Amino acid sequence: MRILATLIALIVATSAAAAEPDYRAINADAVAKHILPRYRALAEATDKLAASAKAHCADPQALEEPWRQAMAAWQGAQHLRFGPIEYFNRLPRFAFWPDPRNIAQRQLAELFEKRDAAALDPAKLVTGSVAIQGLSALERAVFDPEERKRIASDAYRCQWLAATAANLAGMARDTLTEWTRPPQDYAARFVAADGQGSQYHAPSEASLELFKSLYTAVELAADHKLARPLGDKPATARPRLAESWRSETSLANIKVNLGAARELYASLAPGVGDAALRAEIPQRFASAVAAADAVRGPLETAVGDVARRPAVEKLRREATALKRVLADKLAPALGLPLGFNALDGD
Repeated sequence: MRILATLIALIVATSAAAAEPDYRAINADAVAKHILPRYRALAEATDKLAASAKAHCADPQALEEPWRQAMAAWQGAQHLRFGPIEYFNRLPRFAFWPDPRNIAQRQLAELFEKRDAAALDPAKLVTGSVAIQGLSALERAVFDPEERKRIASDAYRCQWLAATAANLAGMARDTLTEWTRPPQDYAARFVAADGQGSQYHAPSEASLELFKSLYTAVELAADHKLARPLGDKPATARPRLAESWRSETSLANIKVNLGAARELYASLAPGVGDAALRAEIPQRFASAVAAADAVRGPLETAVGDVARRPAVEKLRREATALKRVLADKLAPALGLPLGFNALDGD
């Protein structure tokens, strides 16, 4: 009996050990394959935007494609709300959204009226209002026909455009540097997660940060980027609450968000022991992506179009279903308590 009891205890202990994910391996994989490539892409895209703004400051329309590329790169990293992106208020400085009270318009008007040259100094932008800098503010200048005219004939506005683009590029470079090089070297500290110079005292704590980022990407799409402009029915749709309505890239943003979430899940997937769940989650992602692809035309016009709106509603349902599976099934399967996410309080 003792031998049998010992064997049972050994089997139970072995099963428990096997059931615990290799959190350190998950974290290392996510850093190497997801986090660092996305911050590199952001640095490259914002560098190109800054160069274009410097060369074509008086012709904002020439910045449309560089802006789209920079926004796409930001959407691919937007869900990563920990680490150096938290320094110096960088997250809202990259893109101030949502802005339900239209603070940006009011503060930009004040800036252009005062015409304070010191306000465009990079050192001032670090501590200045987040509403007058970043991709959301630049979208107004690049895609609003009236704003383009004003910039073309106003040296101060032109200077603001170039300074804002340069500030974005600087933030992206600094964020990447702090992830990859001493003295910060956040990537190494994140993977180590040993409490020595790291806020994480165990690899599982860092893995929880990754899960929260994955969940945030999907929740942003379902509960913010889709729910806000949809309203209750076509007649009450609010297209100007879409994230990037001026450029009509709101749907493209959501597609990038879903793609980024699916990529991050690939790093977490080895920790899922349940075969049925391993099959279900990729299918949920596929359904959400297919629903996004099925939306015809810009999201901004589709939400109020009786014929096209059902596709947007289906996309929201698929994104919401995916979010619930992540919270209700994936988190427990990984042994991670969801608790709260980066959007709590927004």
